[in-house]
Amino acid sequence: MRFRKAERVLVQDSSDALLLLALDGGMYFSLDGVGRRVWDLCDGTRSVEQLVDAIFAEYDAPREVIDADVRELVGQLAEERLLAPIA
Repeated sequence: MRFRKAERVLVQDSSDALLLLALDGGMYFSLDGVGRRVWDLCDGTRSVEQLVDAIFAEYDAPREVIDADVRELVGQLAEERLLAPIA
């Protein structure tokens, strides 16, 4: 499955974090580091597996840890309607 950024999300870029606000649900998220990079990569062209591959290529951590963390983050962002799934 692929994901893209949802349409009704306000994004504020600060020096420390990327702040996201879902206008439909009022949910607020703050992303930094790897989370911010995952958000950047969620453009609808990559599968979750490809997101994991990209993060694994950029960061020095065990693949299974990256896989679990990326899947958890994408799941949370989708659940809160900050990311929209693309079939």
